[in-house]
Amino acid sequence: LAKFNLTLDPNKIQNCKTNITYLGFNISANGYAPSEDNIQKVTKFPVPQNVKQVQSYLGMMNYFRHLIFNYAEVVEPIVNLTRKGTPFVWSENCQDAFKVMQEIILNKPTIKNYDESKPLFLTTDASKVALCAILLKKDGENFYPIEFFSKQLSPSERNYPSIRRELFAIFMGIKHLTEYLYGRHFYLLTDAKSLTYHMNLDKQPDIVKRWLLYLQDFSYNIDHIKGCDNPADFLSRMQIEDVEVNNLFHMGDQLSHSNIKLCQSMDSCTSEIMKRIEEKDSKTFQKYFIDSYTGLLMFKIKSGKDQILNKIYIPRNLVRDCLLVAHAPHFGVQKTYDFIKNKYFWPGMYADVKNFCENCCNCMQNKPKRKTITHSIPKHHLAPGEFLAIDIVGKLPRSVDNQNYILTIVDHYSRYLEAIPIPNTTSNTIIRHLNYYFSRFGLPKYILSDNATYFKSDEIVNFYESLRIEHRKSSIYYPKSNGLLERTHRVLKESVASISQKVHDWSTSLLFFKLHYNNSKHVVTQYTPAELFFGRRVNIPIHSYDDPKYVEDSSTYLYKVQK
Repeated sequence: LAKFNLTLDPNKIQNCKTNITYLGFNISANGYAPSEDNIQKVTKFPVPQNVKQVQSYLGMMNYFRHLIFNYAEVVEPIVNLTRKGTPFVWSENCQDAFKVMQEIILNKPTIKNYDESKPLFLTTDASKVALCAILLKKDGENFYPIEFFSKQLSPSERNYPSIRRELFAIFMGIKHLTEYLYGRHFYLLTDAKSLTYHMNLDKQPDIVKRWLLYLQDFSYNIDHIKGCDNPADFLSRMQIEDVEVNNLFHMGDQLSHSNIKLCQSMDSCTSEIMKRIEEKDSKTFQKYFIDSYTGLLMFKIKSGKDQILNKIYIPRNLVRDCLLVAHAPHFGVQKTYDFIKNKYFWPGMYADVKNFCENCCNCMQNKPKRKTITHSIPKHHLAPGEFLAIDIVGKLPRSVDNQNYILTIVDHYSRYLEAIPIPNTTSNTIIRHLNYYFSRFGLPKYILSDNATYFKSDEIVNFYESLRIEHRKSSIYYPKSNGLLERTHRVLKESVASISQKVHDWSTSLLFFKLHYNNSKHVVTQYTPAELFFGRRVNIPIHSYDDPKYVEDSSTYLYKVQK
């Protein structure tokens, strides 16, 4: 302080503090996040009723935009209401954007402190409506966000070719983050493979020449990365906070019988139905009843000709909690719906599930839209465990338990998946984990793999021969010949990316994914993999709230499985 001739007022100094609140942010050694007061203001802000209230809301949210990934694209439906000549209609898209922003702020987005000693990475991306940039610092093996930047594109900018939009994103990102990047060397990460070629063309539009002239003042290396590896995509698009391993399968008590019963009594619709049942209304009895064991309102639904299934009636004030639990593994609409309909009911259930899944932020970020392709149904094998397909996913970012790859094993008959984190792809590692798999589920007759070196080494060949397992290989340069695993890998990557809250926490999220994947109905078999593999359903979090009414003896259970 003396060196720079600065003085401090003792009355305004706070000593021995681990964090302070300054200009609306809570600042600590770990970074800074919105203060509790500001979080309350955002979450309590009413839904805007006119353009003036929209402008007030956007003015408040703009204060936090540097903490929020792709802010401009998220709030675009709301911003459109402020444009001249646009009638004020608060649409469903506006409401979804409003809810997303509230949830983001409620989760306290935290930005790490800038550190000159750590290498800097800038990743950019551009869509048809907006562009974004993320400034990251690398600390050890981890990447941490320092600041987010996003901008909506004007009508003329939206007409740019895609490669020019990518270059525009780089120009705007560097321009916005000049205070961090000027005078420092940094790494520019982009998934636009032809960008370097276009930047070196002799003939360029004048506007592109101005961008390139500006970029010449900065020192950087351009590194091309695949779209799935871009920090603005896949695993690195996750939140940075740690997740508690012990709470991996805990979904809260919202769907406990006691809480459902309480919410049913408070909901106007369900309480009215229960009142009619107590008054012994004959029409009500045809569809509903109160379970004598739990006291819950139940809904009767026909399944087949004579079978009647009883479902718990979820009141409207619990629908969102039920959707959150069912969609926790971030599967698609049909699988999420199947999770719920096995046990619960409420009017308009499928429409609610469809709307919730299609507007899930994590799914939109980590799952690209695809055209539906009709596949022929593969030939089934005679029994579970007879024919296995194996492969390896990776190399992945090193996990918290020092794993770099995933060994995947899929049973062709049941589609049952085993996904095992492994540190390397040596023959000894693969054999060790296959032995562990065989000790639990028995020896297969056939194993299908690709032609990777680690799957056809002498050790692996001798291992299969010693166990009399026939090794089959998929076609070279045609991964679709092992299509079952290729599709499984796609779902695995997308779901784990959506579940995980930290880049290096994927091995923990993998456990959660496997549980739900093996207990969701498969589109080909129309059964869950666990049902075909074990002969029974396995409990998942959304089904784990039951209080058992009876315990089945072993002989009865065995008879049912054999039947």
